[in-house]
Amino acid sequence: KLLARTLSVAHLSADDCQRRPAHSTMRQRTGATVVRAPATAEGEDGGRDLEQEQQKKLVGIVGVVVLLAPFVAGGLCKFFFPEVHLFKTFQRPETHRGLSAEQVRVHLRNHTLLHIGALHRTGANLIWEALHRHPGISGHSHKEHTDHRIKPLVGLYKHEGLKLQSLYPKWGLDHTRHHKFRKWIGQVAKHIPYVDHTVFSWVRLREGVGRFALNPEHHLDEASSLISEESQTRLFNEWALFWDLDRPVLMENSPTNMVISPFLHRLWSFGVDSSPARFIFLRRHPLAVAMSTKKAGGRSVDDLSILDLVEHWLAAEERLATDLGQYFEMSAGQDVARGRTYRMLTLEALAQAPRRTFEDLISWLGLEASEQTTKAFESSIRADPDARYFRHYCAVLLKRGDKMMQMHSDLISRFGARIHAVEPSYDLELVPEMCKKTLIEGKPPVELPEEVEEEREEGLDPV
Repeated sequence: KLLARTLSVAHLSADDCQRRPAHSTMRQRTGATVVRAPATAEGEDGGRDLEQEQQKKLVGIVGVVVLLAPFVAGGLCKFFFPEVHLFKTFQRPETHRGLSAEQVRVHLRNHTLLHIGALHRTGANLIWEALHRHPGISGHSHKEHTDHRIKPLVGLYKHEGLKLQSLYPKWGLDHTRHHKFRKWIGQVAKHIPYVDHTVFSWVRLREGVGRFALNPEHHLDEASSLISEESQTRLFNEWALFWDLDRPVLMENSPTNMVISPFLHRLWSFGVDSSPARFIFLRRHPLAVAMSTKKAGGRSVDDLSILDLVEHWLAAEERLATDLGQYFEMSAGQDVARGRTYRMLTLEALAQAPRRTFEDLISWLGLEASEQTTKAFESSIRADPDARYFRHYCAVLLKRGDKMMQMHSDLISRFGARIHAVEPSYDLELVPEMCKKTLIEGKPPVELPEEVEEEREEGLDPV
């Protein structure tokens, strides 16, 4: 409006100067005072009409520019960026590959669906990255047929299939605002007298990193109501958007595979002769997992202690052991199930023989060995991945004396026997003796003071 008024006033002034007689526009000076002849009523009416006419013209010009601007911009974009589909820009990104139920069954008969299950900070990404390099395996990543607008999400979600689907719940691992609000409520409730999670279950948050396996309801088995032809088609299409279907093995990695493996195995067997699902489960010492999660988890786990994280590790491992025994091993036998359907690995054993373990996995999947892929995997594995966490734990255990020893005693009394039942090589009772040999007797020698202080600054303090 301001622009229209300015332009009309400028045109009006020019027209008035042409219309008015010379004597009416001539300045008469008396001393320092300038006198202008008064305007007539007819001149004012004509000025208003001219102003309205100019405003209408300007509105018309602006309207034409607004209408033509998208077409001009679209033409320029198409000229400089011919690969961009303009009409798709105004549509929602595709989250479905568009395969029919029969096409999905054809792929299930001709592919192996490999699921990797491991808690956070266990080493699953190392195996995923190594297997993804193999020419016969396709992991979730951006492909040519994938909408370019959702390309950043694949890296943001760390290639986890859980976050690239909408069929089954995510149990807080997507860390929405609702999850953060519930975490805050739980922290406030801890300071209220007589309010405890044993009385009010909502006080303790049981979803998200370091928590999701604590909720007994966070479990899907072979009897789930989600298992159907429609669900099979839907999940495969959502994941196939990030798969190369020309490769024989299609890989997916999610922490929740620890508690939903029977569901996935049964879902992929719906409508086909046998399930194409295969599983690799990876575990790591609970103390190393707890301390690594505490360091890397940031604010999402800042309210959790080492005891809380060890308890979560145990809940996930016990649920997995139950599923393996009641579903996989009862239906096919223990030896057959372990040899054909799933493999159980520990990060510690993997670090001792990375080449042999990786070649065994490739052979198990029915693929040809790749020396380049094997060397890349071998070079990515640390000789002792738990060493820095145990050194720090031992240092704190010895320096803080009774307080830390009491916490470790609580760990042993509450979880020691159960952890040993899950994995016999994980014995919490041996930790103090190991610390004594390592930090006092110097077997092996450890440069303690500087490294301990650096790790403490990084947030590794288990207390």
